[in-house]
Amino acid sequence: MTITRRDFLNGAALTIAAGLAPSQLLQAAERSAGYPPALTGLRGNHAGTYTLAHSLAREGAKYPAVMAREVFDLVVVGGGLSGLAAAWFYQRRFGAGK
Repeated sequence: MTITRRDFLNGAALTIAAGLAPSQLLQAAERSAGYPPALTGLRGNHAGTYTLAHSLAREGAKYPAVMAREVFDLVVVGGGLSGLAAAWFYQRRFGAGK
């Protein structure tokens, strides 16, 4: 694969322009990008992320079970291809009324 002189100069110009951009402008662009965890307040991977799982596994902690008040034959989470296929195969196997 060859690279033309024009492509090389365009790439070099973009690199130089990005290096000369003020840091405040770059930070504003990052904030306006709409990173979903930042917008919704999710914290991501931090020291307390695995606290519950570790207390269950390592310390033998017991938590009360949540008792559901409703009963469902099937719960499909998501309406993508896999969720629609799961619902379709379930209805095909157990009848049209399900």
